[in-house]
Amino acid sequence: MYISDVVGSLIGAFIEWGFLMAFLFNLVTHINKPDKRLVVLSLIMMLSYFLSGVLNLSSNIYLNWFYFDVITIAAIFIWIYCGRADSFCAIYYIVVGLFLNSLLMLSIFVDIVLVENRTPWILWSIYSFGVNIIDLMMIVALLTNKDFFKFAAVAKRFSSKATRRLPSA
Repeated sequence: MYISDVVGSLIGAFIEWGFLMAFLFNLVTHINKPDKRLVVLSLIMMLSYFLSGVLNLSSNIYLNWFYFDVITIAAIFIWIYCGRADSFCAIYYIVVGLFLNSLLMLSIFVDIVLVENRTPWILWSIYSFGVNIIDLMMIVALLTNKDFFKFAAVAKRFSSKATRRLPSA
């Protein structure tokens, strides 16, 4: 079972609203705190999802969303590198979520546009529910900044093993 166009557009509006509310919530709760990383990440996500509905980088909607996910991942990495922002829980969930969403967008683009498949199959259901569940996961991550799937713990474990293997100068 896949989600119809009408229900999909309503869910899309709800997701955009969710990212807007996550940004406003973080703006209000972090207004007097020196650490504004969650506010900046929420702003990046809110702008990305809003602009993906307004700007068309491609004539195909799936490719357009793929481009915006990749651009958003790049913007987050540039912000982390140039802004010298330390990593935090929500950033892992956002990057993993955007990466998974971009893979789903690209796979559905290949299936529908390049292969010209018109028969619903399991990929369509995985796409329909996967993208929306991942979007909700990213909104919850922005609101709570908690490591509920232990992504941050796994990433820190891998990064600590990688730094231990580097030869010291």
